Amino acid sequence: SYSQIKVPKYELKYTDFAIDEQYKPEWDKFKMWDLTVKNEEETIRAYSMANYPAEGDIIKLNVRVATPPFDRAKNTWMNVNPGIVSSYIFNLKPGDKVTMSGPYGDFHPIYNSKREMLWVGGGAGMAPLRAQIMHMTKTLKTTDRKMSYFYGARALMEAFYLEDFYELEREFPNFSFHLALDRPDPAADAAGVKYTAGFVHQVIHDTYLKDHDAPEDIEYYMCGPGPMAAAVQRMLDSLGVPPEMIMFDDFG
Repeated sequence: SYSQIKVPKYELKYTDFAIDEQYKPEWDKFKMWDLTVKNEEETIRAYSMANYPAEGDIIKLNVRVATPPFDRAKNTWMNVNPGIVSSYIFNLKPGDKVTMSGPYGDFHPIYNSKREMLWVGGGAGMAPLRAQIMHMTKTLKTTDRKMSYFYGARALMEAFYLEDFYELEREFPNFSFHLALDRPDPAADAAGVKYTAGFVHQVIHDTYLKDHDAPEDIEYYMCGPGPMAAAVQRMLDSLGVPPEMIMFDDFG
Protein backbone atom coordinates (compact mmCIF):
# COMPACT_ATOMS: atom_id res chain seq x y z
CA SER A 1 0.00 0.00 0.00
CA TYR A 2 1.06 3.59 -0.48
CA SER A 3 0.11 6.98 0.89
CA GLN A 4 0.29 10.45 -0.60
CA ILE A 5 1.94 13.44 1.01
CA LYS A 6 1.14 17.05 0.14
CA VAL A 7 4.06 19.46 0.03
CA PRO A 8 3.50 23.23 0.24
CA LYS A 9 5.58 25.93 -1.41
CA TYR A 10 8.88 26.27 0.42
CA GLU A 11 12.55 27.12 0.11
CA LEU A 12 15.42 25.73 2.17
CA LYS A 13 19.16 25.20 2.34
CA TYR A 14 20.70 21.81 3.07
CA THR A 15 22.74 23.52 5.78
CA ASP A 16 19.44 23.65 7.70
CA PHE A 17 19.32 19.84 7.97
CA ALA A 18 20.11 18.18 11.29
CA ILE A 19 22.55 15.42 10.31
CA ASP A 20 23.84 12.81 12.78
CA GLU A 21 27.56 13.00 13.46
CA GLN A 22 28.25 9.58 11.91
CA TYR A 23 26.98 10.77 8.53
CA LYS A 24 28.63 14.20 8.43
CA PRO A 25 31.89 12.96 6.81
CA GLU A 26 29.87 11.69 3.84
CA TRP A 27 28.02 15.00 3.58
CA ASP A 28 31.34 16.83 3.68
CA LYS A 29 32.83 14.54 1.03
CA PHE A 30 29.97 15.05 -1.42
CA LYS A 31 29.45 18.75 -0.62
CA MET A 32 25.83 18.17 0.32
CA TRP A 33 25.79 21.36 2.37
CA ASP A 34 26.00 23.44 -0.84
CA LEU A 35 22.58 22.30 -2.05
CA THR A 36 19.44 24.42 -1.92
CA VAL A 37 15.90 23.56 -2.98
CA LYS A 38 12.88 25.64 -3.91
CA ASN A 39 9.34 24.39 -4.45
CA GLU A 40 7.25 26.96 -6.30
CA GLU A 41 3.92 25.12 -6.35
CA GLU A 42 2.01 22.74 -4.11
CA THR A 43 3.06 19.18 -4.91
CA ILE A 44 1.78 15.68 -4.12
CA ARG A 45 3.90 12.51 -4.15
CA ALA A 46 3.14 8.86 -3.40
CA TYR A 47 5.34 6.67 -1.19
CA SER A 48 4.98 3.00 -0.29
CA MET A 49 4.35 2.41 3.39
CA ALA A 50 6.70 0.29 5.48
CA ASN A 51 4.31 -0.13 8.40
CA TYR A 52 1.85 -2.99 8.72
CA PRO A 53 -1.70 -2.65 10.16
CA ALA A 54 -0.91 -4.07 13.60
CA GLU A 55 1.65 -1.31 14.23
CA GLY A 56 -1.29 0.96 14.89
CA ASP A 57 -1.92 4.60 14.04
CA ILE A 58 1.44 5.28 12.42
CA ILE A 59 2.81 5.68 8.89
CA LYS A 60 6.39 4.68 8.10
CA LEU A 61 8.00 5.81 4.86
CA ASN A 62 11.44 4.94 3.49
CA VAL A 63 12.67 8.00 1.59
CA ARG A 64 16.06 8.54 -0.01
CA VAL A 65 17.07 12.17 -0.61
CA ALA A 66 17.09 12.76 -4.38
CA THR A 67 20.21 14.77 -5.19
CA PRO A 68 20.89 16.50 -8.52
CA PRO A 69 23.15 14.75 -11.07
CA PHE A 70 26.84 15.10 -10.18
CA ASP A 71 29.12 16.97 -12.60
CA ARG A 72 32.36 14.99 -12.37
CA ALA A 73 34.23 17.45 -14.58
CA LYS A 74 33.51 20.29 -12.16
CA ASN A 75 33.44 18.03 -9.09
CA THR A 76 30.17 19.49 -7.90
CA TRP A 77 26.42 19.08 -8.24
CA MET A 78 24.71 20.24 -11.42
CA ASN A 79 22.56 23.33 -11.10
CA VAL A 80 19.33 21.35 -10.81
CA ASN A 81 16.78 21.31 -8.00
CA PRO A 82 17.22 18.40 -5.57
CA GLY A 83 14.18 16.25 -4.90
CA ILE A 84 11.36 18.58 -3.90
CA VAL A 85 9.46 16.11 -1.75
CA SER A 86 12.38 14.08 -0.40
CA SER A 87 14.10 17.31 0.72
CA TYR A 88 10.89 18.50 2.37
CA ILE A 89 10.48 15.22 4.25
CA PHE A 90 14.14 15.16 5.25
CA ASN A 91 13.79 18.58 6.88
CA LEU A 92 10.75 17.65 9.01
CA LYS A 93 11.16 17.72 12.78
CA PRO A 94 9.25 15.75 15.44
CA GLY A 95 5.93 17.51 16.01
CA ASP A 96 5.71 19.08 12.54
CA LYS A 97 2.31 18.64 10.90
CA VAL A 98 1.96 17.17 7.41
CA THR A 99 -1.01 16.52 5.14
CA MET A 100 -1.32 12.94 3.93
CA SER A 101 -3.95 10.63 2.46
CA GLY A 102 -4.27 6.89 1.95
CA PRO A 103 -3.67 4.02 2.06
CA TYR A 104 -4.06 3.22 -1.63
CA GLY A 105 -2.88 0.47 -3.95
CA ASP A 106 -3.26 -3.25 -4.50
CA PHE A 107 0.27 -4.61 -4.03
CA HIS A 108 -0.59 -7.29 -1.49
CA PRO A 109 0.37 -10.93 -0.92
CA ILE A 110 -1.89 -13.70 -2.17
CA TYR A 111 -3.33 -14.80 1.15
CA ASN A 112 -5.39 -17.80 0.00
CA SER A 113 -2.33 -19.69 -1.23
CA LYS A 114 0.10 -22.19 0.24
CA ARG A 115 2.86 -21.56 -2.31
CA GLU A 116 6.36 -20.58 -1.34
CA MET A 117 6.95 -16.81 -1.15
CA LEU A 118 10.13 -14.96 -2.09
CA TRP A 119 10.57 -11.21 -1.65
CA VAL A 120 13.24 -9.23 -3.49
CA GLY A 121 14.05 -5.67 -2.44
CA GLY A 122 16.61 -2.95 -2.99
CA GLY A 123 17.07 0.59 -1.71
CA ALA A 124 13.87 2.30 -0.57
CA GLY A 125 11.99 -0.63 -2.13
CA MET A 126 12.29 -2.07 1.37
CA ALA A 127 9.08 -0.29 2.44
CA PRO A 128 6.18 -2.35 1.02
CA LEU A 129 8.10 -5.60 1.44
CA ARG A 130 8.69 -5.01 5.14
CA ALA A 131 4.97 -4.29 5.53
CA GLN A 132 4.01 -7.52 3.76
CA ILE A 133 6.51 -9.71 5.58
CA MET A 134 5.66 -8.33 9.02
CA HIS A 135 1.95 -8.80 8.33
CA MET A 136 2.43 -12.39 7.13
CA THR A 137 4.48 -13.24 10.23
CA LYS A 138 3.66 -10.99 13.18
CA THR A 139 -0.05 -10.64 12.44
CA LEU A 140 -1.10 -13.75 10.51
CA LYS A 141 1.45 -16.04 12.22
CA THR A 142 2.08 -17.86 8.93
CA THR A 143 4.01 -21.07 9.58
CA ASP A 144 2.84 -23.30 6.72
CA ARG A 145 4.53 -21.43 3.85
CA LYS A 146 8.25 -21.20 3.13
CA MET A 147 9.20 -17.51 3.02
CA SER A 148 12.50 -15.88 2.01
CA TYR A 149 13.57 -12.25 1.71
CA PHE A 150 16.59 -11.18 -0.35
CA TYR A 151 17.57 -7.53 0.10
CA GLY A 152 20.28 -5.82 -1.93
CA ALA A 153 22.29 -2.74 -0.91
CA ARG A 154 25.55 -1.16 -2.01
CA ALA A 155 27.03 -1.40 1.48
CA LEU A 156 26.04 -2.24 5.05
CA MET A 157 25.59 1.44 5.89
CA GLU A 158 22.71 1.58 3.38
CA ALA A 159 20.87 -1.46 4.80
CA PHE A 160 18.21 -0.99 7.46
CA TYR A 161 15.52 -2.83 9.46
CA LEU A 162 17.98 -5.73 9.69
CA GLU A 163 17.14 -6.53 13.29
CA ASP A 164 13.44 -6.85 12.36
CA PHE A 165 14.28 -9.68 9.99
CA TYR A 166 16.83 -11.35 12.28
CA GLU A 167 14.10 -11.46 14.92
CA LEU A 168 11.67 -13.03 12.45
CA GLU A 169 14.26 -15.70 11.59
CA ARG A 170 14.49 -16.59 15.29
CA GLU A 171 10.71 -16.64 15.71
CA PHE A 172 9.66 -18.30 12.43
CA PRO A 173 11.70 -21.32 11.23
CA ASN A 174 9.95 -21.05 7.84
CA PHE A 175 11.35 -17.53 7.22
CA SER A 176 14.88 -16.67 6.11
CA PHE A 177 16.56 -13.32 5.44
CA HIS A 178 19.45 -12.87 3.01
CA LEU A 179 21.50 -9.67 2.67
CA ALA A 180 23.32 -9.06 -0.62
CA LEU A 181 25.95 -6.30 -0.76
CA ASP A 182 27.34 -5.18 -4.12
CA ARG A 183 30.92 -5.97 -3.11
CA PRO A 184 32.88 -7.22 -0.08
CA ASP A 185 32.26 -4.77 2.78
CA PRO A 186 34.91 -4.39 5.52
CA ALA A 187 32.36 -2.72 7.82
CA ALA A 188 30.00 -5.69 7.54
CA ASP A 189 32.89 -8.10 8.08
CA ALA A 190 34.01 -6.21 11.19
CA ALA A 191 30.47 -6.17 12.56
CA GLY A 192 30.03 -9.89 11.94
CA VAL A 193 27.03 -9.28 9.68
CA LYS A 194 26.24 -12.23 7.44
CA TYR A 195 25.94 -11.27 3.76
CA THR A 196 26.76 -12.42 0.25
CA ALA A 197 28.79 -10.16 -2.05
CA GLY A 198 27.16 -9.54 -5.41
CA PHE A 199 24.11 -8.00 -7.03
CA VAL A 200 20.92 -9.29 -5.51
CA HIS A 201 19.59 -10.98 -8.66
CA GLN A 202 22.79 -12.99 -9.02
CA VAL A 203 22.87 -13.86 -5.33
CA ILE A 204 19.31 -15.21 -5.50
CA HIS A 205 20.18 -17.31 -8.53
CA ASP A 206 23.53 -18.64 -7.33
CA THR A 207 22.67 -19.32 -3.69
CA TYR A 208 19.10 -20.54 -4.03
CA LEU A 209 17.14 -20.74 -7.27
CA LYS A 210 19.66 -22.55 -9.46
CA ASP A 211 19.30 -25.62 -7.23
CA HIS A 212 15.56 -25.20 -6.55
CA ASP A 213 13.31 -28.01 -7.78
CA ALA A 214 10.57 -25.69 -9.07
CA PRO A 215 11.37 -21.94 -9.13
CA GLU A 216 8.34 -21.49 -11.41
CA ASP A 217 6.03 -22.42 -8.51
CA ILE A 218 7.25 -19.66 -6.18
CA GLU A 219 5.36 -16.39 -5.71
CA TYR A 220 7.78 -13.47 -6.18
CA TYR A 221 7.18 -10.04 -4.63
CA MET A 222 9.57 -7.33 -5.73
CA CYS A 223 10.23 -3.64 -5.17
CA GLY A 224 13.38 -1.67 -5.89
CA PRO A 225 15.25 0.50 -8.39
CA GLY A 226 14.47 -0.02 -12.07
CA PRO A 227 17.77 -1.68 -13.05
CA MET A 228 17.48 -4.13 -10.16
CA ALA A 229 13.90 -5.03 -11.03
CA ALA A 230 14.80 -5.54 -14.69
CA ALA A 231 17.75 -7.79 -13.79
CA VAL A 232 15.61 -9.90 -11.46
CA GLN A 233 12.89 -10.27 -14.08
CA ARG A 234 15.42 -11.39 -16.70
CA MET A 235 16.85 -13.92 -14.27
CA LEU A 236 13.41 -15.30 -13.39
CA ASP A 237 12.45 -15.47 -17.05
CA SER A 238 15.59 -17.51 -17.76
CA LEU A 239 14.39 -20.02 -15.15
CA GLY A 240 10.96 -20.35 -16.74
CA VAL A 241 9.04 -18.38 -14.13
CA PRO A 242 5.72 -17.23 -15.67
CA PRO A 243 4.93 -13.48 -15.46
CA GLU A 244 1.81 -14.09 -13.39
CA MET A 245 3.99 -15.39 -10.54
CA ILE A 246 5.88 -12.08 -10.30
CA MET A 247 4.20 -9.24 -8.40
CA PHE A 248 5.94 -5.89 -8.12
CA ASP A 249 5.57 -2.35 -6.91
CA ASP A 250 7.22 -0.31 -9.65
CA PHE A 251 8.63 3.03 -8.51
CA GLY A 252 11.57 3.06 -10.92
